[in-house]
Amino acid sequence: MAVIVTRIRKTLAVQQRSAAFERTNKIVADAADEERHLREESERLCKLRLAALNARE
Repeated sequence: MAVIVTRIRKTLAVQQRSAAFERTNKIVADAADEERHLREESERLCKLRLAALNARE
């Protein structure tokens, strides 16, 4: 992330820099949302597997 920020500061005008930061922040937020969703889905599937194993016993 630091490399991206450094490149943005060196090469872009103020408005462009602002837009680039907004895009970067959106990408980071989207990645965090996706990671959270995948973690929740993984937990859900794990619970289902455990319930299926317990049902067999």
